Amino acid sequence: MAVYIPMIMVVTFLSYLAMHVRKNQRIILIVVSLIIPVIVAMLRYNNGADYLMYLRMMKLAEVEGSLTTSFTSLKSIEVGYWYLLKICGFLWPGKYYLTYGLVALIIYGFCYAAIWQQSKNPMLSIFLFFAAGIYFDSFNGLRQYIAVAIVVFAYKYIETGELKKYLIAVAIAFLFHYSAVIVIPAYFIRDIKIDIKKVCAIAGGCLVGGTVLFNIVSFLLSFTRYKYFLTSVEYETQVTSSSILYTTVISVVTFGYITIKKVKVSQQFQYMMNFQILPWCAALLSLSIPLAWRVQYYFMFFEILYIPAFLREVRCKWMRLLFAAIFIVMYVVAVSYGMTQNEWYDAIPYHFYFDYM
Repeated sequence: MAVYIPMIMVVTFLSYLAMHVRKNQRIILIVVSLIIPVIVAMLRYNNGADYLMYLRMMKLAEVEGSLTTSFTSLKSIEVGYWYLLKICGFLWPGKYYLTYGLVALIIYGFCYAAIWQQSKNPMLSIFLFFAAGIYFDSFNGLRQYIAVAIVVFAYKYIETGELKKYLIAVAIAFLFHYSAVIVIPAYFIRDIKIDIKKVCAIAGGCLVGGTVLFNIVSFLLSFTRYKYFLTSVEYETQVTSSSILYTTVISVVTFGYITIKKVKVSQQFQYMMNFQILPWCAALLSLSIPLAWRVQYYFMFFEILYIPAFLREVRCKWMRLLFAAIFIVMYVVAVSYGMTQNEWYDAIPYHFYFDYM
């Protein structure tokens, strides 16, 4: 934590300053606040469960040959990520920390752009980016996190109703991880007005109908390139208790408050309320469906945009502070405990790259 805590404090402070200065100064502060976590991610070694696997991919990408011949000993890799590695291997062979740095820049760059374009309180969203563990989780699954970051950037197209741009973004994300195709139906959630009754019915349906959906998913999976999962040890239910906690607390508090107080929300926030059902359902489905945790990646980021938007709808200052405290304490306590006691994300202790390479 000796590296991460100062990083979070400095980046959050820079984000605060960026909210209160002129545009040119804001851009400089945002860039600096982005570069700091990129450098920390770039100079790590073997932090993240998949680190060594990706290091092996980077080394193989430097070998002459096609994607197929180079990766016969690995699971197939998406063409976008393959060419990214090939370009990096050509530009700086053997300097793998630079490739990790470029990947981090791509992921955090899209995430920062989404926050500064879409969040009602960028400083809070930036802080939650770390407090909710998203930053540390991105140390794993680099290919999918590039896809996730692109999809996160494209959230805005759901709100504005720009289907074509959304599909283009998903297509680009698809080049880095094929699971991105899952988020295409998410666009149409904007047309369904979600209220407390519907959200309870949908959440209940996820709990009751999870087994049925599991059978459907297994059937569909058998016709895809991921059919090997059906006989894999990975095709087992992995209950994401923390995600269930986060999404349940956030959904119950926000929908409950809006309903009880009979708040007339803006159309923009109504779209966000519609979308909120997706991270909650994805978390609940982890109780019965294997690989549901992979789907969660595309939706859990939404929470750090949704929370500031909800707080904007709360007119009473002391209630706004109370709700903010509930969300922040929930994330900080859960993630801190998980990282220090249960080795979440394999981020602790931090290993410096040049001590090992």
